[in-house]
Amino acid sequence: MARVKKVIFVCRDNTCLSNMAAAVFEDIRGEREIQVASRGLVVLFPEPINQKAVAILKSHQLTLLSQEATALEKTDFVPGTLVLTMTRSEKQEVKQRFPEMPNIFTLREFTGQEGDIEEPLGGSLADYGACYEHIDLLVKVAAEIIFKEEEDNDSIGL
Repeated sequence: MARVKKVIFVCRDNTCLSNMAAAVFEDIRGEREIQVASRGLVVLFPEPINQKAVAILKSHQLTLLSQEATALEKTDFVPGTLVLTMTRSEKQEVKQRFPEMPNIFTLREFTGQEGDIEEPLGGSLADYGACYEHIDLLVKVAAEIIFKEEEDNDSIGL
């Protein structure tokens, strides 16, 4: 994979999971010149972010990148874009809509795991907290992979 210039976290409606993932990545990105975004596949109007997700992020001193859901569009892609979805079905949908995009993985797949990350719809704040902890760990592992590739490319002069 070429040097990552932008990471887009994608979930179905962009009101919870991808926002949590993007906030974690933005927090650990540091001074690296990597853009980060959160997008959804089914966004009919600019819906507000799930209040339980907002509360969990605030409890971890993290900030949302956007206050409302945003649809994934072709204009979101730049050379070096990495798309990380929460589920295999979302990955397939992104591949179908944007067949020219080469770097599309589920977040778990990118970190060497299998399975999906499902939103705890209707769950308690504790359920959302547990989901956040899982996403936090996976995003940090993904960031290590991305940052290591960046360092390796720098060391060989790319």
